[in-house]
Order: sequence, then structure tokens, then C-alpha cells
Amino acid sequence: PANQPSGDVVVVASDAAGNISAETTIPYVDATAPDAPTAEVTVNADGSLTVAGVAEAGSTVAVTNPDGTTETVTAGADGSYSITTPANQPSGDVVVVASDAAGNISAET
Repeated sequence: PANQPSGDVVVVASDAAGNISAETTIPYVDATAPDAPTAEVTVNADGSLTVAGVAEAGSTVAVTNPDGTTETVTAGADGSYSITTPANQPSGDVVVVASDAAGNISAET
């Protein structure tokens, strides 16, 4: 299955007669970064920003605000996330990245 965390894969084989081999354990390391999250930014009346989108389910989404502060949230089971920044954000870029349980980091959005 896709999006597996790092861990061990245990393999056994059996033949038509029902004989079963000894287990072989193979370590697996997740080295695949999540896809870049989507992001839609809405400016609120108080100058705060609401950033919402979709990232890899269960990933940690980091939103760097125009004032340089960073907010984090965990994407839901469906990958959706939403975060509201502190009020009075200056004009500037909002940068969004996602990281998975293995520490792989997506490209910036």
C-alpha cells in the first residue's frame, strides 16, 4: 500500500505441500517526500489569514506566514487542513510544506 511508514517487512514462503520457509526480515525506510500540499489563502477582516488545502493524510503541515512566524497542523484522514494565522499579517508570501512521519519534506507551495 502507498504511504507506508518506515519499518520491517517480514517475508515467508510456502509451497503446494504446505511447507513454510523461515521468516526473512527486510528493513524498509520511507524516503519518499509527500506531494506538495495545495493551499488557498483567505484574508480575514482582522488581517489574519486562513490557509486551507489538502496534503498527505496524517502529515504535518507547516505554514510560514508573511511575518515570518510558522504555524503547524496535522492533515486529517482525508488530507484536509486549515489554519488561521495571528491577526494583522503584513503583505507577503505564505509558504506551505508537508512532512511525513519519516521526516520527508514536500516541495513548497
